[in-house]
Amino acid sequence: MVQANRIKTVAIVGCTAVGKSEIALNLAEKFNGELIGADSMQIYRGFDIGTGKLTKEECRGITHKLIDVADGDKDFSVGEYVELAKVAVTETARSGKLPILVGGTGMYVYSLLSGCDFAGTPKNDSVRAALKTAGHFLGGKTLHNMLRIVDKAAAEKISCNDVKRTVRALEIFYLTGAPKSVISSKSSPPFDALTVVVTLPRELLYERINARVKKMFEKGLIDEVKGLTRYVDCGSMQALGYKQIVENPDMPYDDLLSLVSQKTRNYAKRQITYFNNMKLDKVFIDARDTEKIEQTVSVFLRK
Repeated sequence: MVQANRIKTVAIVGCTAVGKSEIALNLAEKFNGELIGADSMQIYRGFDIGTGKLTKEECRGITHKLIDVADGDKDFSVGEYVELAKVAVTETARSGKLPILVGGTGMYVYSLLSGCDFAGTPKNDSVRAALKTAGHFLGGKTLHNMLRIVDKAAAEKISCNDVKRTVRALEIFYLTGAPKSVISSKSSPPFDALTVVVTLPRELLYERINARVKKMFEKGLIDEVKGLTRYVDCGSMQALGYKQIVENPDMPYDDLLSLVSQKTRNYAKRQITYFNNMKLDKVFIDARDTEKIEQTVSVFLRK
């Protein structure tokens, strides 16, 4: 429900290659907006080609915040994103611009717009390092099973392949004796938000994914990854494309291209599932129906 005293925010979300950035840019031009990134890998400096960052020219003069805010060796948490995003949204609104969140990291969008409060969650580098080491030797699934034992609610929300968030949830438990699902409480949603999940038919989406990955390779993704090998043991190197290139240095070019395309399609499936189940008020609109997207935003802003 819209509340007049709160900042109005538009979120354009959806899976990779669906066309979120172009839609968000067009909305920013039409409604005097600025973009605020909601991508867990675009926050890292130097991870450009494989994460699909917009170039300066592609931004068309529109400000794009929360891009390149951390080095690749930083463990960047959801809580840190929420705090930065709150500031970015508030500053954008105060400048007279419409804040437009854009990205495919559903957990970022959900945590920000639902009112998750991470202020009380403690950190300990030694505990986190020990858990990472355990994950390296025991495997991510074993680590996820450990989390399921102590915090079933958190485990059900975190993929067994998401070692980073599994480690963070276990870290909170071992430091506090309480589950992350309890410690990370909720307050009232901070903004009046319209969340638009942009979609495409699966066959067309997969065609776009394949074309996008091919273009990334042609632009020099392999060389970009080789220049970031100092982060090989960091969470940033779990990004799609980067992980597969690092782990398969001798794989033939065409096979590597096929592998990254396949992994990206698999990731898109998981994104679709997440956005379908995301517990926010949201509307689903075909990415090609730009007129309907603009009309939906226009109606929201007039309320």
